[in-house]
Amino acid sequence: MSNSKEKTKKKLSPITWILIGLLAFMAILITFMTVAVSKITARNAQSNMETVAKERAKVIVDYVHWAEDTLDNFSHASDIKNYLLDQENTDCYKAAQKYTQEFGAEVSDLEGLYICDWNAKTLTHINPDTIGVVIREGDRLAQLRDAFEAADDDIYNAGILISPNSGNQVVSIYKAIYDGRTPIGFVGLAIKTENVLSDIADMNIGGLQSSTYDLINAKDNIYLYSEDKSLIGTVCEVPDIQNINSELVSSTEDVTSYGEFPDATGKKMASVSDYISEYGWTLFVNAPSKEVYSMRNQLQIFILIFGILIILLVAVFGLINAHQESINRKLGNQLLKNEATEASLQTALFNDILTEVKNRVAFGEDLDKMQADEKHPCYFAMFDISELAAINTHFGNDAGDVVLCNTAAALTKAFPDGTVYRTGDDEFVVAVRKEDASTVAHNQVVNEVKNAQRDLFEPQETPIGMINVGYKIGLVRTTNEPSTNVVSVLKEMVNISGRSTLGQVEFVDMDSM
Repeated sequence: MSNSKEKTKKKLSPITWILIGLLAFMAILITFMTVAVSKITARNAQSNMETVAKERAKVIVDYVHWAEDTLDNFSHASDIKNYLLDQENTDCYKAAQKYTQEFGAEVSDLEGLYICDWNAKTLTHINPDTIGVVIREGDRLAQLRDAFEAADDDIYNAGILISPNSGNQVVSIYKAIYDGRTPIGFVGLAIKTENVLSDIADMNIGGLQSSTYDLINAKDNIYLYSEDKSLIGTVCEVPDIQNINSELVSSTEDVTSYGEFPDATGKKMASVSDYISEYGWTLFVNAPSKEVYSMRNQLQIFILIFGILIILLVAVFGLINAHQESINRKLGNQLLKNEATEASLQTALFNDILTEVKNRVAFGEDLDKMQADEKHPCYFAMFDISELAAINTHFGNDAGDVVLCNTAAALTKAFPDGTVYRTGDDEFVVAVRKEDASTVAHNQVVNEVKNAQRDLFEPQETPIGMINVGYKIGLVRTTNEPSTNVVSVLKEMVNISGRSTLGQVEFVDMDSM
């Protein structure tokens, strides 16, 4: 009887065993993928917030640098020093006051621009009614003088604060004026920060509609900016933020970190802090944790559903796939060879062999594809090396080649969002398309041109030693479809303006031509 039962038992076929094994493997794999993808998605969410924090911090730093450069440019006028040395001279006063008002008229978001004697008495001002007012006395004046001494003939940035006169939030900057090594006065500048900080607040983070940001002084935990206007100028009472600032305040480097903690209302928040060591400020980008990780939760559900479908299909396609994979592998190897050949041809056709940046052919091709409109302007900057032929003649072609490579490298570094082209023997063009037409975006491009200019004006090391290289520089902007006349306009600009001077950039808005 038992033998007959054994004969009636059915054995599982090899294919069935294979399918059972595949199903078990897929179940384990799906579990692993759910856990792994959850971690990856969480890291991506954190990375996204860190990137946003760094970008916004860079906008703030660039804006403050622009303000410092503005005051530095203002301070070099001879009218300022002449008046400080001869304050009884009416002609000197008129020239200094006229210069102050004309210079101030060209500065956007200006709160105040003025000249003071060494005792902080206002000598000129964009608002003539404030002339004669003493802005600091006693300990506050001594503190300012100590700051000038520490700055060592450089800009002293007092930080972002509330103007006692207007109530506006400004970045307050000073620079001492010397006759030899003797201080004879100082100049001051106050730039309103509300517009640029509000513009940053209006920048949305994809998928985080409830995100906010705060700018806090790490030393005293004072809010420099918050979307809750009532907090500006007050002390941040969130213990986790105070702890973060206490750890960052002694750092000499920019630090970005991520954390989760309850806000003042008790809601759990994900927060990225970006410490701006140059000014001692911490930028916090905050969003509800539930919103930050919503994508992770959705992906977990999706993976589970997808896994069930895979398990159902694996039995049908498992055996077919093995044969198909062999065919695909052969086709893939052939495609890789073809792609490698095509990539080599593309490099040879569209890249400059010496400098490794794009060439004139690539510029023509890319120019036809560029799109510009009122909301997405295009900028083009030309850097023409002055007297490259003379460098080759006097120092040798190797020196000239080094200058070309140094120029390409400096431009690539200065314009992280731009594309560098070598459009002639001694001529480079940088193309930048901005995602908005704001003043912040415009100033960012101008600052990038100035940064490149500053780097290029440094003596360059060549095989024969250090040499100084001059450049003719021009910048144009257009919201129309770019064409080859961009290069014509740039060439005409640099040929007319001649060799560029540090801190000055020739600019033309082609829309007004």
